[in-house]
Amino acid sequence: MAAVLLSIVLSFSDASAGVTISALTGTAQVRRPNTVSWNEVPTNYVLGAGDELKTDRSSRVTLTFDDGSRVELGPNSSYVLQETKAGESSMTLSFGRLKAWVTKAASRRFSVRTPTAVCSVRGTEFGVDVAQDGRTSVELFTGLLGVQDQKGNEVLLKDGQRVDVDAGGLGKTQGLDEKKETNKEAERQQIKREVGLEMNKEQILAAASEEIKQALYQQGKVMTDVNGNRVRIEEYILRPSPNSFKFVVLNERPDRFDYFFRTGTFNTTLPDDLSTALRQLPGCIGAACTYFLTGYQTAWSNTSDTVLETATGGHQVNLNANADATDNVTKAFDPAVNDFVALPAGTAFFSTLFNVYTLKFNGVQHTGWTNGADITSMADRTFTGTNLALLSSPNCTNLDFCTGNREPGSFHDIVYRQNVGGTIWDKFDNYIIDDKGTVAKHSDFAGLTNGAEYKKRLLDFNYQQIITASEFGGRRIDLVYEPKILMQSGLIP
Repeated sequence: MAAVLLSIVLSFSDASAGVTISALTGTAQVRRPNTVSWNEVPTNYVLGAGDELKTDRSSRVTLTFDDGSRVELGPNSSYVLQETKAGESSMTLSFGRLKAWVTKAASRRFSVRTPTAVCSVRGTEFGVDVAQDGRTSVELFTGLLGVQDQKGNEVLLKDGQRVDVDAGGLGKTQGLDEKKETNKEAERQQIKREVGLEMNKEQILAAASEEIKQALYQQGKVMTDVNGNRVRIEEYILRPSPNSFKFVVLNERPDRFDYFFRTGTFNTTLPDDLSTALRQLPGCIGAACTYFLTGYQTAWSNTSDTVLETATGGHQVNLNANADATDNVTKAFDPAVNDFVALPAGTAFFSTLFNVYTLKFNGVQHTGWTNGADITSMADRTFTGTNLALLSSPNCTNLDFCTGNREPGSFHDIVYRQNVGGTIWDKFDNYIIDDKGTVAKHSDFAGLTNGAEYKKRLLDFNYQQIITASEFGGRRIDLVYEPKILMQSGLIP
């Protein structure tokens, strides 16, 4: 796709060509020309020709030119200052949001480039928004703006107008108010449709109120967590489409809001009794499962930080007949007797393996693999990108950052992973607690002789998971789950 696609031309006085970061919210990083490393930039940093600037999901940067003109970069933006000198300043916005206020004067050319449009500006205030696929939205707040697509078609925007441009050409000219109403309606429909990521608390609660109307299972209560905080738990399970399910957990405390959801897509239409399919998720004895996942997405969030797990390419494998003896299954849940049973040697056990998998913390991969063909065991995985390793005894110097049981005799266990240098890491603190926040003892589950007794005892307890990671800046995701809904639905067989 052509690189020179949005050219915004204005004239103003020749002067020295300084471009300074005059305001910064959050963090931004810069990469100098012909280098591969990114470095965090401070306020008052002066950009040079060829400098590439990127903002994260919660940051904004204001660039001030020597004549007082300003460019504001929004979150998740990629910007390059191509050239700045007496007579001309040019820049590229690969994706993200840019808003500019350009001083009217006499003789400098000002240009911005994106992947799909060419514009000629005769105004002072405008905005440019570039999607990941290059689609460009141009808004003119004051003045005149000529917008040209790659085919040479052009439209002249006036005060308060906007237009979208993509690889197919110019879209329909709209008023900004008209677009705002369109966006509001789209947002309303999105809120009504589903709980997802990149939503604030109010949007999540609004979406949840709509989803709960379709819920097949729903539970909720107020209790005390392991840190002594009161937490309101709301959980529900629904079927968004004939072959999928969604499990949502909402946690509301006086000072924070955390949520979790998991969506799963099955190989076929699900039965009316969803638990029939969900009970087959751990695997099936003797023959391939009737219902199995072909893909899923799991997300944890505190509305600021996210953990996102995705898997695709799910298929059934007889683990007891593949080339990897280490994954053999000797005991499994049997729905026919509603309990776990021992498997005699040679008994087939089918489980779902996924060809593509990623686990990301605030967009940074901590684990991932990609396989073009169906894998037959976990040993077949082809890992890609960063993959963290468990840190466990005797290699731990601090038990708070060590995989294993943290409190002997109690259900407080830690899973901790890091890269070789320890610069990328994640930690899962897992607890079983009662409604008063007291951690369960191993002895609380001693003497149970079958799965039914175990599940009955588990109803007196809850599961709490506190997630921290190198990308969270000291923050945490803190979720408490009530097990009853998991048993009702079959997610706990």
